Amino acid sequence: MSILFVFAVAMAWIGHASIWTAVLNNLYGRALPKKPLKVWRLLTGVAILAFPLVVWFATSRPIATFGPPDDASARPWDEGAVLHAGAYLYVMACGYFALVFVYVTVRRARQEPPRCLVKEGTRTLDLWPEYGKQLVGNGKHRGAVRVPGNCAFKFDLTNLTLALPNLPPAWDGLTILLVSDLHFHGTPSRVYFDRIFDELTAGPVPDLVCLAGDFVDSDAHREWIRPLLGRLNATEAKLAILGNHDDYHEPERVREELAAAGYTVLGNGWREVTVRGVTCVAIGHEGPWFKPEPDLTGAPTGTFRLCLSHTPDNFYWGIAHHINLMLCGHVHGGGIRVPLIGSIFVPSVYGRRFDYGVFEEGGTAMVVNRGVSGKEPLRIRCNPQAVRITLVPAGSV
Repeated sequence: MSILFVFAVAMAWIGHASIWTAVLNNLYGRALPKKPLKVWRLLTGVAILAFPLVVWFATSRPIATFGPPDDASARPWDEGAVLHAGAYLYVMACGYFALVFVYVTVRRARQEPPRCLVKEGTRTLDLWPEYGKQLVGNGKHRGAVRVPGNCAFKFDLTNLTLALPNLPPAWDGLTILLVSDLHFHGTPSRVYFDRIFDELTAGPVPDLVCLAGDFVDSDAHREWIRPLLGRLNATEAKLAILGNHDDYHEPERVREELAAAGYTVLGNGWREVTVRGVTCVAIGHEGPWFKPEPDLTGAPTGTFRLCLSHTPDNFYWGIAHHINLMLCGHVHGGGIRVPLIGSIFVPSVYGRRFDYGVFEEGGTAMVVNRGVSGKEPLRIRCNPQAVRITLVPAGSV
């Protein structure tokens, strides 16, 4: 077996994995039932690992026998030849998709930051040396914290400065705290969240607190919402929407807990909010899981539009509806990030395109944060995160 053949198979395997993962990402970005998605995720893992068998089958018959025989009296082209030919063509297609995957990865690595991003800095809290096993708790998937390299208890507080066009002059220096994907269910423990909220409440009080969904993965842990999220204060407004995980745990009760903690729960809708004496349109987008999507008919035009969207998949909807700033979570940065490659599994119809960070297009800026936790507490090279945003007028820096 030549080195060239091994390399070709390895590249085709990458392409094979990228095809199956792209389909998985797309399905997880849609409003589909959980059980079929779990089955498909398991099937995807098996299919990716089984690729050497596909290669063996494709190469177990000489390529020359894939076509019909020259002698018309010979046995007709059999079904086995068709299957072998199909497997061979699939392996060739996987090689092509491997090149596409490499191209996209290199392009992402070389991509310039969006023009609206003026400054970025991150401070990391490594909580394990301070609290150890107290952080683990009793969640269903607590065993995942023992995976080597898991950074579920290394928390990033990221500070962003964004220069936005059409920013009201009174909003120069406006601060926003973006928090999402808490996934209360027992792991991490209450100790972890108490420490995180100690950090989030330290320092100056932000003008706005924005919560972008996925609060609970357990009915019992709805009781954490009010005492924890109620600790966050804002000088102007506290806004919230729900995420897809909340839909499985009596979402109306989740909304009630958020309201009791002092939040305006936007749902799939909009309302006018006064911030520093200026009226803006605050929009919630909980789609595709909660329907119907926001109807902005009648919403004032010519005012700043701030949108909380659980998933960044609604970015192009935001552009079409002239959203100035969209704040998102949901995709967790991919959860596991491979050196040189980055994210792989991202629950988005756009795959890795909006895994985390700042994006800008068509006059709309979008911030996607990696979330504070997850139902499965597994993070590799992808720390949990909350984001503090400072807004300044475009051209002022």
